[in-house]
Amino acid sequence: MRRQDLRLLPLAVGVWGAALACVFWSAGAWWIAGGCALCAGVVLAVADVRRRRDGTRPGVGLVMLLFAAMAAVAVTVGMSMPVRGQAAESAGRVVEVAATVTSSASVGQDGRLWFEAQTTSIGLRGEGRPVSVPVRIGVEPGDGFDLGAGLRVVGEAAVTDAGERAALVIYATEAEVVRPADGVFGVAADARRAFIARSSRLPEPGAGSRSVTPVPSPRR
Repeated sequence: MRRQDLRLLPLAVGVWGAALACVFWSAGAWWIAGGCALCAGVVLAVADVRRRRDGTRPGVGLVMLLFAAMAAVAVTVGMSMPVRGQAAESAGRVVEVAATVTSSASVGQDGRLWFEAQTTSIGLRGEGRPVSVPVRIGVEPGDGFDLGAGLRVVGEAAVTDAGERAALVIYATEAEVVRPADGVFGVAADARRAFIARSSRLPEPGAGSRSVTPVPSPRR
């Protein structure tokens, strides 16, 4: 590893440290962002004083970049917390969710088809409120749950553990594809179905292979 590459190590460690702190202390994300901004201001002020006193220009570019990156991570977490908190209010209830699939689907160990989605509304049946958060949804295996498809899902919601991208896990009892995947996603979905249809005619073990994913362990 070159010496120039090692200069990026503090940046990586700082950003990961800020992200880890925000995960386990999400309520303090704005404090972390403010602290990073304050530190950046202090470093800049000290550098300016040295420049005026000694006529030197201390290299503080990497330090400023470090604090800016850490602050950006904290601000991102802070801005996402209100809407994630709003979604968490639905935990333990049977909710109706409108969402768009954002990942490929795979069969879990519980036999459900699991995929990631971005919601457009969450609430009691017929009383959905506009909420946009990432969720993980488990449905009975079926067709049409492709990347880019729009869904209406009814099921029990459970909050996830700290650090997970999804704000909720939805155990669906009803699932309806209201808008099939189109455009590039539609082409990819057709290609995937054609591949599965052809592979199913292969001799074992190729015909019997399928991807299996662990079942999420949310906090109920």
